[in-house]
Amino acid sequence: MALALRSLSDFKRFLSEPGATIQVVRNTFIDRQPASFADAYRAKGMYEPRTIRALSKKAAIFSVQGHPTTIWLYWDKGTRKWRFNDDTVTIPLDTGLGPPDEIVYRCSYAPGMEPSAHPTVRRAKPRAKKPPDALKPAAPKPPPGIKSGPGKASGAQTPSGSAPLTAPVMPSRGQGRLL
Repeated sequence: MALALRSLSDFKRFLSEPGATIQVVRNTFIDRQPASFADAYRAKGMYEPRTIRALSKKAAIFSVQGHPTTIWLYWDKGTRKWRFNDDTVTIPLDTGLGPPDEIVYRCSYAPGMEPSAHPTVRRAKPRAKKPPDALKPAAPKPPPGIKSGPGKASGAQTPSGSAPLTAPVMPSRGQGRLL
């Protein structure tokens, strides 16, 4: 199944799938460095495939194949300039050391982990219809100790023979008054 990444959401969805792998195709910052620097970068495994180890809301942690190191990829800031094209993601680097640089990653699945050609579509379960009486507000219940009966208004009821209940009144001055 061919990947078609068009946005950061697609990229995150891809990374959350089992077997998601990215690999550096081009790193213009390393390409401009001396050969010894590029060789050291290659010796650390930076061009080796990276498999997803953990995924959070703002970053992904990758394991580098054949090396005991991890690589972090953050997307919390500056992702508006990321470019997505089919199975590649281009991330601009702001190094401040010369012309603008970028890293291009190719996204793929680990061997044997490719999703099927026809993925299953997950659909939300339809909500149960509410009964017609569910839309009507429930009648207020009297406070404990107040007996309600025919012919008595709900505001004029008294608990065990005391004065009628009234709604609380806001003070005319001080706290609680809007100016």
